[in-house]
Amino acid sequence: MFFRPRNKEPISIENPKGFDPRALRRVKILGSMSDEQLERFAKFMQVEKIPQWSVIVKQGEPGDAMYLILQGELRVRITVRGKETILATLSVGDFFGDISLFDHGPRSADVVANSDSIVLKISSSAVEELSKEAPEVANMFLRNIGQTLSARIRADNKRLADYTTFGR
Repeated sequence: MFFRPRNKEPISIENPKGFDPRALRRVKILGSMSDEQLERFAKFMQVEKIPQWSVIVKQGEPGDAMYLILQGELRVRITVRGKETILATLSVGDFFGDISLFDHGPRSADVVANSDSIVLKISSSAVEELSKEAPEVANMFLRNIGQTLSARIRADNKRLADYTTFGR
């Protein structure tokens, strides 16, 4: 009654129904790509419409894709002792699931749609194909993910240091 099932059928990027690959420029890690690079990159994406309250990825489940947010708002959460803790709120231009491209390991958190959203999904196999067909685009994409991951690790290390200092 309160939760609607997630639409499992992605919209084909080959027939984008009004999707303009230049809209990818709204995603921070893709902002420096040229129009031609964005068009090449878009061929490897799947567009998914996500209804409000849908769980997009579930903590503990294996992952092999990442998501780029084109519309809407999502929350990243973990559940500890039955209580939800929100780790982050994501919106247009953000991305998640990037670690899964590299290790195919279990998801570290749930991601839930706070509102109806549109995300672009790229699988690890699509990234491998992108690397073969457009290595310069794949290189830019992966380098930008690496820079973002590095910034996240630095921020987390600072928070941990602050918590440790505060705790003493």
